[in-house]
Amino acid sequence: MQKRVVFDFEVEFTNGGGIQGQDFRLDMEGEEIADKALADYIVQDMRLLMVGKVSILNKYYITEKHKRTPIDAYTGENLIDLSHTVFNGLITYKGLPAPVICDYLSREKSKSLYAEGTEFQIGKIEMVSNTGTYIDCPFHRFEHGKDLSEIELEAFANLEAITIQAKGVTEVGIEYFTAKEIRNKAVLVHTGWAQHWNTEKYFENHPYVTAEAAEWLRDCGVKLVGIDSHNIDNTAGKSRPVHTTLLGAEILIAEHLCNLDKLPETGYLFNAVPPKVKGMGTFPVRAYAKLCR
Repeated sequence: MQKRVVFDFEVEFTNGGGIQGQDFRLDMEGEEIADKALADYIVQDMRLLMVGKVSILNKYYITEKHKRTPIDAYTGENLIDLSHTVFNGLITYKGLPAPVICDYLSREKSKSLYAEGTEFQIGKIEMVSNTGTYIDCPFHRFEHGKDLSEIELEAFANLEAITIQAKGVTEVGIEYFTAKEIRNKAVLVHTGWAQHWNTEKYFENHPYVTAEAAEWLRDCGVKLVGIDSHNIDNTAGKSRPVHTTLLGAEILIAEHLCNLDKLPETGYLFNAVPPKVKGMGTFPVRAYAKLCR
């Protein structure tokens, strides 16, 4: 059954004046929609500028056939989260310690510092930089390579991207990247291995990109290579040729991605922005894709 939301609204402008609407009807997905999402939709759909407070009034839902193709940008459906959740005790890489996440200042202790009814929590986290979904910069592999603080923001954000389908494959070779438009793009390798995240199987016999494929990607001038596996290199041995080749060419690496099965082949932007930390070459990111509709 298709649902519609019925509501009144009032919009105030920061430069004075305002507009109102009564008995406004909107096609919607799901059973409910938040007031903020409705407010954002009104502002977007009516192309309003200088908007201040937006009030949603007398909202209720009806079962009624949709009147037009839904505009879903305001619901956030054009963003796809590609990151695993970091939690206390998570093992990302065997041999490396799990993060310790706790209160530095608990809400209970904060009661003695603030007025009655005013409470805060300040968290504390201790972890290695290779935790969860993370990004590698040249400094991770090379002593004099650029660290997180030295990489331009443009290298992490709004990268045109392409998805390479390699599910069920262990060695992802050159043949998976030929006849593809990959120059100046973020190349994300979908192996399906993320389904084993946080299990023993995730660490053993994982998919990886071959050394020859890494050289091909470097020579084709890609901007970033990501994978939804335990490591972009074969960890059976002690050499890391893919890290060496890509980071040596200042091509960033994103590891432990997830949800790559939800991505189209092309037509989206990839984002994986770490904090600007001096003297560090790896750090967790909230990686996501923005579909270009």
